[in-house]
Amino acid sequence: MNRQYIFIISGRADQRSLKALETALASVPAEVRTHFEFRYTEYPGHAGDIAREISEKYGGRVTVVSCGGDGTINEVCNSLAFTNTPLICLPFGTGNDLSKTIYGKKTPNLRKSLENLDSYKPRKIDLIRVDSYDVMGNHLPMWSRYCVNVTSVGLDTRVQAAAKAMVRAKPKSRYVRKTAYVRSALRSIKRDRASNFTYKLELESGEMYEGTNTTNTLISICNGKFYGDGFCPAPGAKLDDGIIDVCAVDDVSFGRAVRLIAKYRFGKHEGNQGIHSFKTTSGIITSTDPSYQLQGNYDGEDFYGNRIRFEVCPDAMIMGFPEGVDE
Repeated sequence: MNRQYIFIISGRADQRSLKALETALASVPAEVRTHFEFRYTEYPGHAGDIAREISEKYGGRVTVVSCGGDGTINEVCNSLAFTNTPLICLPFGTGNDLSKTIYGKKTPNLRKSLENLDSYKPRKIDLIRVDSYDVMGNHLPMWSRYCVNVTSVGLDTRVQAAAKAMVRAKPKSRYVRKTAYVRSALRSIKRDRASNFTYKLELESGEMYEGTNTTNTLISICNGKFYGDGFCPAPGAKLDDGIIDVCAVDDVSFGRAVRLIAKYRFGKHEGNQGIHSFKTTSGIITSTDPSYQLQGNYDGEDFYGNRIRFEVCPDAMIMGFPEGVDE
């Protein structure tokens, strides 16, 4: 092994994942482990602070290894954006949706991953810049950041909030962790599915497209393929193509929502009535009610705003991909 690797391990990782890491490390040859350093997060935002410190100190001489879920990866990516410090992601969270794009849906063998980190191929990937504004047009920096996987507004954000509440209520239950999103989705579509917003998109061709509805079920803005524990809003998305895949869903009836949810989960929804798919480079989502603040999430982290602007940032950071993956 030639490079040095600094692991950022989420303090929120479940004990089973941490035990798996401990077991895998015990099987890794000692000469390999000498290239590893471990840092554990202690507070919200700490993963980003650690990543920034590493990048400023070592630049491209080390590789950061994120051991956490999509929220941890989001923190790290925001600190490593536009630096020459590479990142490798190992799935340790509840959904691990970005990892599904990197590795496929099969969880990688942890011991083999640790032994073969040098074989990961660095590649520049895109990020999505998300900026939030209040009703007066003031920029809201606390709710503006880079997104590496998926940003969404509408029903799916409410589903995710309900799923996170389930996990918080029973944090030790692996069953709850694995089923929370699906169960929350089935419950939520029975209630108020619509959100008061419209959207305007700059398409890959340079043309502008403006949605005509004043209410919609959801809009997902995708760099990766998966979110919400395996739902697939953008089956054709690539992390390094300079394009944002957008999926917008009209305000649909309960019956149609029930029929669409399985297709949406498995990426079979495109072309169905009420579903609109776009290849874009930027866009704006605007609340159609001045008193209504939109709730969204980027990589699973909640944010708010009356108007939300997003834009692709090509080649914004360096990500390591395992051999055999052609993302």
